[in-house]
Amino acid sequence: MKGKIVIGGGIVCILLVSLLLTGCVTPTHYMVPMRDNVQLATDVYVKKLSQEHGSILIRTPYDKNNLLLLGMNWAQNGWPTVIQDMRGRFASEGVDTVFQSDHTDGPDTLAWIANQTWSNGKVATFGGSALGITQYMTAGANPSQLACQYIQVATPDMYKHAMYPGGEFRKNLVEEWLKGQGSTYLLPELWAHENYTMDYWTNISLEDKWDQVNVPAIHIGGWYDIFTQGTIDGFLGYQHQGGPGAQGKSKMIIGPWTHGGAGITTQGELTYPANSLDNFSQPLFWQMVNEYTLSGPTDYDSWPAVTYYVMGDVNDSNASGNEWRYANDWPLPSIERAWYLQTDGSLQTTTPAEDGQFTYSYNPTNPVPTIGGGNLNIPAGPYDQRPVENRSDVLIFTSPVLQEPYEATGAIIARLFVSSDCLDTDFTVKLTDVYPDGHSMLITDGILRMRNRNGFDHWELMEPGTVYQVDVDLWSTSYVWNTGHQIRIAISSSNYPRCLNNPNTAEGINKNTTYSIAQNTVYVDQIRSSCLLLPEIPVNATSHQQSWVPCVHDAILWAGHPQRQLPERLQNILRRSALFNQFIEYHSFLIR
Repeated sequence: MKGKIVIGGGIVCILLVSLLLTGCVTPTHYMVPMRDNVQLATDVYVKKLSQEHGSILIRTPYDKNNLLLLGMNWAQNGWPTVIQDMRGRFASEGVDTVFQSDHTDGPDTLAWIANQTWSNGKVATFGGSALGITQYMTAGANPSQLACQYIQVATPDMYKHAMYPGGEFRKNLVEEWLKGQGSTYLLPELWAHENYTMDYWTNISLEDKWDQVNVPAIHIGGWYDIFTQGTIDGFLGYQHQGGPGAQGKSKMIIGPWTHGGAGITTQGELTYPANSLDNFSQPLFWQMVNEYTLSGPTDYDSWPAVTYYVMGDVNDSNASGNEWRYANDWPLPSIERAWYLQTDGSLQTTTPAEDGQFTYSYNPTNPVPTIGGGNLNIPAGPYDQRPVENRSDVLIFTSPVLQEPYEATGAIIARLFVSSDCLDTDFTVKLTDVYPDGHSMLITDGILRMRNRNGFDHWELMEPGTVYQVDVDLWSTSYVWNTGHQIRIAISSSNYPRCLNNPNTAEGINKNTTYSIAQNTVYVDQIRSSCLLLPEIPVNATSHQQSWVPCVHDAILWAGHPQRQLPERLQNILRRSALFNQFIEYHSFLIR
């Protein structure tokens, strides 16, 4: 299947001509036909047209021309690179379907690449966020030409992690992102499918097709990213439920980052140490690509499966945490520790000695405002929550001052016993670190729409006054509370504009013509023991770490700075490692 060459014009052509005169690789433009005859604008960067080689594909909704320098650089270093505008975006034909067509457009593009004279038939895919989501959807079709993937800050399930986490509509992210795409016409369709059914969501979810995924991937995310749990679920799906070409071959990297924050130390209102930067995933990417598109020997398989950053007190350089750790799998072995809500507003590891209940009024016309967290179009990351913790519709429960560091690494759940006088409402939970000076810094949070408490594929409205046991999913984190700090949760019923403010009525999303003010209650007693479930890691537990990796990590940090000399200490260590030649090769690549 061959594509039609398109001759560009204007400033882009002038730029390309000038670059051509300097000896740089410039793109050839094609319109590549899909199976329904829609043609997608595609730029091909190739240095040697007669040499078959593994290649790299990037598909983007954000204009392929913005990736011109990346394509030129990779092609100049011998890697054929293909960059394509997704369907309905910029120079491509068709109508934007927001990833609904990627399960066919991706494979069709891979087949076209494999049919070119410069291709050896093996293609790696690359990109983050939207550029990563399209990779997940492509992998679910099991295209034979796909060799491996580098997926940053993305999700394999658009329903669970992007549009309806906890069953509630993720208002700000979805509406503002679609507005930026010029694709808000899709909103009524998304609202009409607020329940998770595979007849609609199957094309933008890998939930029913993990066994069709047959390639290794590097999954990169951040603890404050918009898709944190998507990164983890993607890794676990490939690693444990994928086909034979995927199982046991993926890597996961999670840092203390917001969406797109892997290259900076400041996240929200906190600044992490310099070691928090991602200076090492690119060498891992090149090892993977060399192994799986060129069958070259590399040390990709010897890297630990999981590289994760344990966050901690940023004001105390001697505090536990703020370091990279490594594991062979996820989740880590941990103790499920229940921190029980008490009638005095404390959090304790013992069940309540007294019975009590906390009732508050939730008014959807005065929702709790979003302050930080996993956001895209509004401030993101760890922010002090005190400005909203003094509201009458926010319940606060705080542990005693910790006498030693306390670590939680893994999935965070709030198990609540609740009731309402309305047919539907939401419950939200925030987890924070209370510093000695009183700052209550957000770690992670979650929401549950009560009608979806027993499944996202159907509704079960509430019986007013009936007490329900529910689990609010706060996704996952890795965090150490320092000595002198406190663990806190804040419970309420809104987090706006991140999530739609529930009108507390029986109608579907955006179909209500009125609203109700809900009287919502959280129960605290011996039988209905509401609690926070933390995956506790003993502070001195190091059995999950691999001792050689910190040395390798130091070497990677060096490799990311070509002006530096490799320290003698690391030379001596690495000369005894099969990785030495790969680091030298990568350093040479950077300075060429």
